[in-house]
Amino acid sequence: HFAHKSPTACTWATGETPAHLEAKKIFRDSFVARGIRAEVEFVVPSLPNDRRADVMVWCPSGRRAAIELQHTSIGIDEIEKRAFSYAREGIAQAWVTFLRPNVLADAEARGGGKQGNLFIERYSPRPFERWANAFHFGRLWFYDRTRKALWRGRFEQHNIWVEPSSWYSPDGEEMSAGGFSRVSKRWKELTLWGPHSIDTVEISIEHRKAWRTDRYHIPQGQVVRLIADGDPDS
Repeated sequence: HFAHKSPTACTWATGETPAHLEAKKIFRDSFVARGIRAEVEFVVPSLPNDRRADVMVWCPSGRRAAIELQHTSIGIDEIEKRAFSYAREGIAQAWVTFLRPNVLADAEARGGGKQGNLFIERYSPRPFERWANAFHFGRLWFYDRTRKALWRGRFEQHNIWVEPSSWYSPDGEEMSAGGFSRVSKRWKELTLWGPHSIDTVEISIEHRKAWRTDRYHIPQGQVVRLIADGDPDS
């Protein structure tokens, strides 16, 4: 077993919690119960800092799939170093974020299908969540520690209405502003499908091309697509 370095030497190890440890075991046990080999904290020597994958799954085809359960907010640089290491090793990867406990409190219930099961009008994604959403082609998965289940999420832009206003300049000229909507930089609209039992979620592996913007650098490689029973768009 590869021991954790101290948090001062390994920022990836910072914030290891009982909820995180429990989630890793739940994922592993779900795959093992279906006859699929899976291990927690599997050592991948080429990974930076903490060299363990949260959960490593061996698909029937023989390909390896790493599932990373992200429960703390860390820098994009650290995420990308780890993602590029997996890509160089030919390991497919999935990035799952923990659902914040208060998110569902104000969610609007919906009827399912294309509309989703829950809708949050204003959600402020953490930088890591924005990165993972881009990495997974707009399919972001959340782990619900209360239900011990998964939700599939989709972000859409949130528009803010700027109230109209008017005033007079020192020269007596009437001035006006507002009366339009603009796209919020902070807020997104979040639609959720679920909750899905982890026991019903299957793995498919896709290939993606490298993609680079001024904010993100996503590697070419194998991507894990999680597919939930009863969620045809997952």
